[in-house]
Amino acid sequence: MQTLRIPRSSVILRSAILGACLALTAMLLPADSRAQIYIGAEGGWTGLPDRTDDILNVTSVKARFDAGFNAGLRGGYEWGPWRFEEEYSYRQNGARDLVGNHFTIKGVSGNRHTNSIMTNVLYDFTLGYPITPHVGFGVGAVDVFDGLKVPGIGQLFNNSSWQFGYQGIAGIRYNLSPTFSLDLDYRYFATTRPTLNIPKTNLRYRTAYDTNNFVASLIYRFAPPPPPAPVPVGPGRPGLDQALGQEVVQVPPDGGRSEPEPAAQRRGGRWPEFQDQPRDLALGRAVD
Repeated sequence: MQTLRIPRSSVILRSAILGACLALTAMLLPADSRAQIYIGAEGGWTGLPDRTDDILNVTSVKARFDAGFNAGLRGGYEWGPWRFEEEYSYRQNGARDLVGNHFTIKGVSGNRHTNSIMTNVLYDFTLGYPITPHVGFGVGAVDVFDGLKVPGIGQLFNNSSWQFGYQGIAGIRYNLSPTFSLDLDYRYFATTRPTLNIPKTNLRYRTAYDTNNFVASLIYRFAPPPPPAPVPVGPGRPGLDQALGQEVVQVPPDGGRSEPEPAAQRRGGRWPEFQDQPRDLALGRAVD
C-alpha cells in the first residue's frame, strides 16, 4: 500500500487558509466606531525543555538547551474586546550538551531556533480598571532550524523544516495612555514534530519543538476613525430623507414667510389662508 506524503511546503498553505478564516471572522463582526489599528514590538524569555532526538533505525539522544530569548513584531485590529493580529517572532535557545544511553557530550555549540508567522485572536476582559486580563490563541507557519556542533566531530545537525505552529496566550494589559499600552504574556508555543536530515549521511532524525515564553509587548494604537455623522430626517418624509441622506423641508407657497393652516381648514378646495399673510403677497387675489 502506497503512503501519501504531504509536502512540507503545504504547511504554509494550511496556515494561510486558517489565517484567512480568522480574518473573515473579523470582517463579519458588526462595525464598531471604537475599532483601532495597532502595531507593536515584543521580546522576552524562552525556555526549551530537553528534547529527545530519535535517529531513525539507529538510536536516540537527548539534546539539552540553555534559556533563550524571543523577539518580534505584531500588528492588528482592535475591535471592542476582540483583537485580531498578525505576528512575526524569532525564538532561539543555545545548545548545552547531548546525552545518550551511556555517554554525555559536553561543550556542544549551536542552537535551535524558529521563525514564525502567526495569526492570533485575543479577547480582553474589561473590568473597569487600567489593568485588563486577556486570553487568546494563534496558528501559523514555523520554520524550525536545528544546528549543533560536537567537539571532535564538527557539524552534527544542520537542517530546517517548515511546520504547523500553534500557541496559547494568557496575560494582562496596562493602558499607559489612550495611545500606548503594555502587554505582559505567558505563551505556550509549539509545532508539529519535524523530521530533519543529518548532513553528509543518509540518516534522519525526528524531534519536537515546544516552548514556554514570557513576552512583553509595547503597543501603539492609532486614532480610531470618527463616528459617522447623524442623518437628518425631514418632517413627514422619512422614506425620502433616508434614501437621499439629507433633510427635505416642505416650503409653503409664500416662500416660508408664514406658517400654513392645517389642511382640514381649507375652504371649498381653494388655497388655504395664511393667518399672517399680507394681502399684497396673496396668490392671485386675497381670499375673503
